[in-house]
Amino acid sequence: MSFTEKTAHDLEWPQLVEHLAERCVATLARQRARALRPADTLDEARARTRRTAEVLTLWNAAEVLPYDGVADVDDVLARLGREGEVTAYELHNVRKMLVVASGLRKFVNARRAQYPALAEALESDPGLDKLLGVLDHALDPDGSLADRASSDLANARRRVHDVRARVVQRLEEALMRYAAVLQDRYYTLRDGRYVIPVRSDAHVPVPGIVHGSSASGQTLFIEPRAVVVLGNQLKVALAEVEREEARVLAELAARCRSYGEALPGAHEACLSADLLAAIVRLANDLRAVAIEPDPEPVLVLKRARHPLLTLGGAPVVANDLALSGGQVLVISGPNAGGKTVALKTMGLFAMMVRAGLPVPLDEGSRVGWFDPVACDVGDDQSLARNLSTFSAHISTLASVLRDVGPGSLVLLDELATGTDPEEGAALAASVLESLAGRGAAVAVTTHYELLKTLGLRDPRFVNASVGFDLGAMLPTFTVTMGIPGASSALAVARRFGIAAAIVDRAQALLPEHAGTREDVLRRLQDEERAARVARAAVEEEARAIARLRSELESEKHALRTREAARLSKEGGELQALLRKAREELREVQGRLRKKKLDEAELREAEKVMHGVGDAVSFQGAIGRGLEKARQNANPEPDRRSAREEDLKPGTKAYVPRLKTAVDVLEAPVRGQVRVAAGAMKLTVAVEEVMLDKPAPRGESERGPTAPPVPYDAAGDAVRPTRTLDNTCDVRGLRVDDALAMVDAFLDRVLGQGQTAGFVLHGHGTGALKSAVREHLKRSSYVTRARAADPEDGGDAFTVLWIRH
Repeated sequence: MSFTEKTAHDLEWPQLVEHLAERCVATLARQRARALRPADTLDEARARTRRTAEVLTLWNAAEVLPYDGVADVDDVLARLGREGEVTAYELHNVRKMLVVASGLRKFVNARRAQYPALAEALESDPGLDKLLGVLDHALDPDGSLADRASSDLANARRRVHDVRARVVQRLEEALMRYAAVLQDRYYTLRDGRYVIPVRSDAHVPVPGIVHGSSASGQTLFIEPRAVVVLGNQLKVALAEVEREEARVLAELAARCRSYGEALPGAHEACLSADLLAAIVRLANDLRAVAIEPDPEPVLVLKRARHPLLTLGGAPVVANDLALSGGQVLVISGPNAGGKTVALKTMGLFAMMVRAGLPVPLDEGSRVGWFDPVACDVGDDQSLARNLSTFSAHISTLASVLRDVGPGSLVLLDELATGTDPEEGAALAASVLESLAGRGAAVAVTTHYELLKTLGLRDPRFVNASVGFDLGAMLPTFTVTMGIPGASSALAVARRFGIAAAIVDRAQALLPEHAGTREDVLRRLQDEERAARVARAAVEEEARAIARLRSELESEKHALRTREAARLSKEGGELQALLRKAREELREVQGRLRKKKLDEAELREAEKVMHGVGDAVSFQGAIGRGLEKARQNANPEPDRRSAREEDLKPGTKAYVPRLKTAVDVLEAPVRGQVRVAAGAMKLTVAVEEVMLDKPAPRGESERGPTAPPVPYDAAGDAVRPTRTLDNTCDVRGLRVDDALAMVDAFLDRVLGQGQTAGFVLHGHGTGALKSAVREHLKRSSYVTRARAADPEDGGDAFTVLWIRH
């Protein structure tokens, strides 16, 4: 057998599943938890683990199964299967179970794509919702049959109510009539009949039927004659109610039976949910994770904590352990130092993973498939079987040697002790060599020096040790892989109260080589402990640096976000001020027109006003704030200094001092060149002018080019020709800045009396082009706008007509 009673007992499996049962809600779920055993096949173990992993993922996502317990309806379902009778309250419990099963089914089906194993485990027949509706109709919330379950039942109950009311009326009359001879003013039931309490020494007889007396004999319970006939009628009416209730319950039971195995399946889903919810609670208490069993017989345990010690509330030292098939792990060190705990931890984890239970390990651990798991832990001495401690161990060992092979996990505590140490050590070494040769994974605890030396001579053997702090005279419970441990028997004896003189004498009696060996092992353990402490300090420092780096990155991101928000807010405010200023300039323009200035003076005044507006846009507060933000968001293109021969009329260039693109108006003269920046014309030094370095520009960069718009004789009565003076270049600007420049351009062409104009926005992603055209469509100064004709630049330009 892969999971014998001895293995379960040695690994303390019953205590573990009892902790699981305590976290269940339903009584039957607790019973199933106590009966939980590891899976018999790898596929079954993996299926269990997938369910566990999914329910833990669900919990970590702050979602919980909609389950708070169900009544035990196992017996009810069994009686339904045998066509037995059921009560209304039992059907009420079935109804509550169906409510839970329906809720679970709908919950997991809505998440089936993410939690398929969970959906399969908690599935139930959707047709049971109809049965639930029938039971809801027939039963009241308190579990009694409702009047609406049957019209005959409602009528029968109404008759009972009417007859009872008449009975009570006659009883009230009798209480008033015979008040002088009553023991008290009340009526009660005796054997299903209504009676009044009459004193036995009453001087006035009360006609009726005596149905009993009090214990003292001083009170007689009499059914008054006036009530007898009505009482008989009430009995008959109640019998009719009982017959109709039995008929309705039989119909409901037959309806339940018609669903066959669907009802037990729904109950099974509820119990599965109960067990899964308990597993989540256990995982939280253990800080455990679900690990799918590896097909190979291997254990790689990272920061393993014994589950029973953890649940007991004791401080537990986490340890790293490793073992694989064909390997023997020899654990040595002082008594009470944690050797047996490490042994049981490995065995318990192998069985927990097979059972689909979460294990208290860190991520990255591996737990393989072991079958069987064989144990010899503890003292099996038996007087009844005439077995000494050594004989009992040897008997168990013989069974182990018969049953194990490749893929087995063998756990042996203090192998071959209780006899001559030399013979015991030799026997232990031989047994371990045989087990390793069979491919079993073996872990053994020992004090035998011969077994410790095997770890140095045989590659199949690996030493491990538990430590002892001689300064504190306490075990450390830390397992160190690769180093054998000193038994420290004298130190342990001193710790547990053996007189110092006796311990000192024992030390003197030790052979010299034994003392030297113990000292060497202790020094090795001390050095390893110091290295481990140093490594832990370095790891903690690395974690602290990582945390600090993360905090700095978060703070930097927050600062950038705040700065961007501030710039956006200030930019919006400045844009609003600029628009207001332009409106005021238009007002001034209107007033100037009313003063009948000549055309030349008027145009000169407009040029001055627009020059001021453009200067504010590029060099004022908006230029300084928004341009900086724009440059951060859109890095400057690669540029080079311009030469005089490069600067021909119409050439596009860039002047860093102005922070804007310009058009060359005239060829350079004596190192100076005249350029236009929007509506502003000025002369700059050639050395200030930059040109973009040429770069290939394919269709994927520009985006698709819109087809040319055909000439519209009605809408395009005046067909403009593009020039530098009637073109506004907004390439490379943010949308807000571009629209502000377009507004300034409209003011200028309107003031100059032009009928049309062009906006150069380029292709790019198309966002700027769409924003410009939408803005022109809403402008009250523009009658029409469309893509320019191919000879005027095509879809990279928008041509517009001014409303006059």
